[in-house]
Amino acid sequence: MNLSSLRQEYKQATLDESSIDPNPFVQFEKWISEAIKAELPEPNAMTLATVDADGRPDARTVLAKQFDERGLVFFTNY
Repeated sequence: MNLSSLRQEYKQATLDESSIDPNPFVQFEKWISEAIKAELPEPNAMTLATVDADGRPDARTVLAKQFDERGLVFFTNY
């Protein structure tokens, strides 16, 4: 089985610091709108990573359900 043949090209634009909105919520709204317009499956899925008191990382997939200038609301079954 040749797994390298499964590669998809995701290059549509570049990520350049000069093109990013300084307000992270404005930028998030731009990105989520682009993902919805592209009809991506579950465009609100995101990885949430945290560390415990000993610095051990943990990551899980959650679903963003709402966002505004106060932050993101997400759903997880944990």
